[in-house]
Amino acid sequence: MADTSFLAIATNIFTAPSEAFAALKERPRVLLPVLLFLVCYSAVSFVYMKSVDIGWFLETQMRAGNAALTDEQITQAVNAATRISPTVYGALGAVSSSFFIFLVLFLSALYYTGASFVTGDGIKLKQWFALVCWTWLPTVLGVIAQIVNLSINDARFMLQDAINPLSFGNLLSIDRAGATILQRVLLGIDITAIWAVVLAVMGYQAFTKSSIVKAAAVVLGPLVVIVLIGTLLALR
Repeated sequence: MADTSFLAIATNIFTAPSEAFAALKERPRVLLPVLLFLVCYSAVSFVYMKSVDIGWFLETQMRAGNAALTDEQITQAVNAATRISPTVYGALGAVSSSFFIFLVLFLSALYYTGASFVTGDGIKLKQWFALVCWTWLPTVLGVIAQIVNLSINDARFMLQDAINPLSFGNLLSIDRAGATILQRVLLGIDITAIWAVVLAVMGYQAFTKSSIVKAAAVVLGPLVVIVLIGTLLALR
């Protein structure tokens, strides 16, 4: 029988994934990874929004997102926004990031549950949710790197793209000026995200006893669709 304790699963997800997957299928547990995600992602959002120069941040976002705004309109909006405490922005960022992360985790588990319904493999939503949460665990290392980066560097005029020191864009020192939204997203992917995807493929294969090709197709399918849609929109 697989060891289903939180400590054993957390250790095995890095050192012996197959044992972790067996434990999760037998006894799906999600409290530890969910708490880690919520705390870590909230901390990054809170620290960044509290540290960045709000006026500069908002002006940068508005100029990038709406070229139709005049300088006067931007100045008025920035002056109004900077009257609010940075702590408030940090709290709002923490809440919104927590909600977004939980939503992505749940929708991913729901997607796998739909695949199980079609294939009839009998895996339940709770089991898929546990697998999704635990295979995402390596991304916590990337989030910790972001927190350290914000703590040791001056974040007042730091772009959001520069928060994650492990992203491919930052590791390769690629200038994002003029890049499309899709390109910025791809450059923002880090090595821990790749690690999580590999674990997801392995986990799906272990849960369903399917081939590695089928597991990769199911796990990577939505990502490929998103990239294709983004590419088509960027070409318009």
